[in-house]
Amino acid sequence: MEALHRLGGARFELFSASPRWFFDESIPGLYTYHRVVTDVGLRQRSALAFDLPGTVAALDEMLPFDEAWLESLARRVGDAGCRAVLCDIAPLGVAVAERVGIPSVLIENFTWPWLYEPLIPRAPALGPLSEELERWLGRATWHVQTDPLCEVDAGADLRVPPIARRPRTARGETRAHLGLRPDARVVLVTMGGVPQGLPSLDRLTGLEAVDFVVTGVRETRTERNLHLFDNDQRLYLPDLVRASDAVVAKLGYSTVAEAWGEGRPMAWVTRSDFRETGPLRSWVERELTGFEIRPEPFHDGSWIERIPELLDLEGTGPNPGGGADTVARFVLERLER
Repeated sequence: MEALHRLGGARFELFSASPRWFFDESIPGLYTYHRVVTDVGLRQRSALAFDLPGTVAALDEMLPFDEAWLESLARRVGDAGCRAVLCDIAPLGVAVAERVGIPSVLIENFTWPWLYEPLIPRAPALGPLSEELERWLGRATWHVQTDPLCEVDAGADLRVPPIARRPRTARGETRAHLGLRPDARVVLVTMGGVPQGLPSLDRLTGLEAVDFVVTGVRETRTERNLHLFDNDQRLYLPDLVRASDAVVAKLGYSTVAEAWGEGRPMAWVTRSDFRETGPLRSWVERELTGFEIRPEPFHDGSWIERIPELLDLEGTGPNPGGGADTVARFVLERLER
């Protein structure tokens, strides 16, 4: 969205259940916010464990899309004068765009039906729900795929490098703002926006020459070389990645894309029952320096012993830009036609 505004002056009607402040970090003043649950995805018990029964129940409540709800959303989109609907995986956007009579742009590195497929034997009710989502995804006007990609669609209109938000603040400025020591090596530890316990956190204090920036803890505080932030703190993660020397994170799209953009070494925490893990792991092994942290060493804290090894690795060097500008130009050119 930032690239669409910068290159084409776009403004947005933003339909999301994510908080406004998240978007104010990147596109302040460029959108009108509509709080709507647009997608189910996977309901999470923690950053590393999903809730399959909860996911099926939520999908069953949403699908098939209620006609009156679609009409209401389409009226809002139409009255706002929108020219297209950008769908970040969510098939609802395709349905709304079709009803308004404007193009839809599906942007994905995986689709929910692909992710759900191996889970259907454990939850057979997921089958027809997944088929309903697949039906809508196939009706998108334009289809954009982004690396790290899970399944290639030969019929897609465009494939681009990772899309990530741009850092806004210089490395030294962010370090000073966070109270990090100028001469310290800095490791960012983040498990994304879903709360996740971090076992043996106190053992990080033994690495006295390293400052740790840790997100998603229960309480914001500073303790010796630990700078801890709960999920209510409005931290702009791309700036934290730039300020760090290495990243420890859940293997997920946004953090991987941001680490790739800055060329940071990364230790990625995997989960064995999530289909996206395999393709993401293969991609980061090719494109980043670092290593995998399996769930067992993560939970018992033995991964901490490998922090010096992680900091000794050379990064790949920055990859400025990524795929955002390419997608923005693609959309703007087609709307001009």
